[in-house]
Amino acid sequence: MSENTNPCREPLNRELTQPERSLIRWLIEHSYVKDANRLMPQVDRLSVVSKCTCGCPTIDFALDGEPVARKGEQCISDWDAKVDGMPVYVQLWQSNDRLCSLEVGSLPGTDQQFGLPEIESILGH
Repeated sequence: MSENTNPCREPLNRELTQPERSLIRWLIEHSYVKDANRLMPQVDRLSVVSKCTCGCPTIDFALDGEPVARKGEQCISDWDAKVDGMPVYVQLWQSNDRLCSLEVGSLPGTDQQFGLPEIESILGH
């Protein structure tokens, strides 16, 4: 299924917010992949091409205006955090050495919309 026909994604065309950009940088800096810092120059070249429709703040990226295919994607950073006391997971994904998505999901599950965790709430850092 292509990205633009995925019922779980809503197409967007916007710049990253400063909190998104800061979180992505933190996730790269704290990646369990040894050479993840090589991806840091991409952060300022990312934009958002879609978001999850469930109410979580998961977003998919374009790099230099071109949507990044998620085929073969790999998680490069995976942390637990909290949003308003609710436990969440935060994952940064890459595909073919290109950042492709930021995933944030509720660990207990919720049908309520929620935002990004504060970096200070990331557990274990």
